[in-house]
Amino acid sequence: MTLLDEIITAAIDEKVPISTLLRKCLVLEQQVKNEKFRAWLDRELDGYDQKEELPPYRVFNCVNKGLFIGIAVRMNDQPIPVHVMEEKDRKLVEKVYLRQPAASYETDKSANAALPWNPSLTAKYQTKFFEDEELVLNRAWSEIPASILVALLEQIRTRVLRFALELKDNLPPNAADPKQVSAAVVERSVVNNIYGGNILIASHAENISQMVHTTIAVGDIEGLKRALSMLGVTDEGLKKLEADIKADKINGQPSIGPRIKGWIANIGQYLGKEGAKAGIDVIKRFATKWILQHYGMDLG
Repeated sequence: MTLLDEIITAAIDEKVPISTLLRKCLVLEQQVKNEKFRAWLDRELDGYDQKEELPPYRVFNCVNKGLFIGIAVRMNDQPIPVHVMEEKDRKLVEKVYLRQPAASYETDKSANAALPWNPSLTAKYQTKFFEDEELVLNRAWSEIPASILVALLEQIRTRVLRFALELKDNLPPNAADPKQVSAAVVERSVVNNIYGGNILIASHAENISQMVHTTIAVGDIEGLKRALSMLGVTDEGLKKLEADIKADKINGQPSIGPRIKGWIANIGQYLGKEGAKAGIDVIKRFATKWILQHYGMDLG
């Protein structure tokens, strides 16, 4: 059985651990030599950094629950109305970001998982949800349905399966060695099947850690321009941004005014060919973060 056949069989068979499948893919990457594929495998095997942009299948809206205790009342698994929380706190719990290695999610498929709230957050809101009933929030957690974890692993298996099948289809007649698939075909297949067509993330996969860890010092216009260049912003777009930053000043002091807001909203028109093919929403998130840092307004 060839390596591609082994990978295809392992991707289909749910009894094969996801870590085994991914390690077989590491061997395949050594043959096809694709950095984007290697970057994805490393993150699925080792986990994603806290500040890294996650694939869509690792982010989902969740239900938050808690244990409330009163004088003569005990309410467990009580849904928490997060709309009463401050916006910055609500953002911490309204979505769950699954950053652990894929193998860590191969648990009991019938049992939900839970991500506990930070104790300081629980303490802050312990009397905010049921003030009239004098119920106190004792502990809280974000509930992760078992189906979400199953779906995460299924996404990984399906992406690997499609990738391996496409490589096999593109082998020359009577050939079995993946090395014989052209680099261009491998590149296209990685972007379409492994990254789901997200060209921005795929094109920067080999240095994505550099992007997510990039921090712009307050007032560092040159650093801001270099970072935006990584996203594919053209020289013309960078000159326009620099001019807008100067024009938005109030009494000589930096200020985020209508010109900067307009530049961010219309960032698509300042992208080169590769950037224009990428996900505009992802580009806007990075650009907005870095521009806010330039103004000393890093929101994390």
